[in-house]
Amino acid sequence: MVKMENKIEKCDHLISSLTQEIVELNERYRENTREIAFHSSAYVKKTLLSFQGTSSNDADAEDGKTTQTKPAHYEMEIQFFKAITGIEFTKYCKKTEHKTDTEVLYNHKLAGLCRSFSYEMEFKTLESESEGRHCCNVTYVSIHMDCKKHSDLLKLVSSTEKSMNLLGFFCSLSKYAEWYEYRKSTFTQIKEKYPLAVGLPLGSCADCLVLMNPELPGFELMLVWKITINGEGAVIPVLDLLPHVPEQAAALDKTGVLESAALGFKTLLQVFGIQGSIENIIQSFCLTKASD
Repeated sequence: MVKMENKIEKCDHLISSLTQEIVELNERYRENTREIAFHSSAYVKKTLLSFQGTSSNDADAEDGKTTQTKPAHYEMEIQFFKAITGIEFTKYCKKTEHKTDTEVLYNHKLAGLCRSFSYEMEFKTLESESEGRHCCNVTYVSIHMDCKKHSDLLKLVSSTEKSMNLLGFFCSLSKYAEWYEYRKSTFTQIKEKYPLAVGLPLGSCADCLVLMNPELPGFELMLVWKITINGEGAVIPVLDLLPHVPEQAAALDKTGVLESAALGFKTLLQVFGIQGSIENIIQSFCLTKASD
């Protein structure tokens, strides 16, 4: 019983030290935020300037210097779009299904990639001309994706087929795939940096990571990192830190140390971001010996 009380006291001490670190590292957070904002804006400006430079060259080509640069310009547009969104089209065909004097019904078949996710899509558009105005409406959408392990993507596919909002679908898919890749790379980097303190029971592509301390056998912290898509199509990462301790130790937690660990992690996220918060937990809870 005394040993269990000592373990609880150790956990209490670790969480208290985490709370103190938040105050000390607030300034570091502000500096990192400024640096990230600077580099992000610099990257976007560089990409846009590069793209605009190519467009300028194509304008010269239109003046008669050369027309052979047009394919290169189109390729640049495609690469620019892929770099910004992660979306790539690998196959596309368009056929006329029905045609009248004022309307044309087209059937489109599209296949492509969005980072780690492949998709196939069929949709129909009804184009009409009235009083000199051109109108195009999507009348049918069918999407095929292998996303059985991603329930929110399945919901996105289903809702898109009902709403026929193709723009919303690609925006949500792009952001979801971006978060998915970021979570995978974060888990991989942390596992490589702290191999004895970090466990990936379901692999780096899954949504959970386990933190262990050999000096506290039976005590673990599980990080659950979900990626959700709400009804408006917004992609939202949801992270929770779940303590896993022996039943006897949990019964001795009269001061709510375990509960405060989860709340403390939420505070860390606001200060350090995701990767910084995980590393702070590892360094405080998972003993330095485990990372040597």
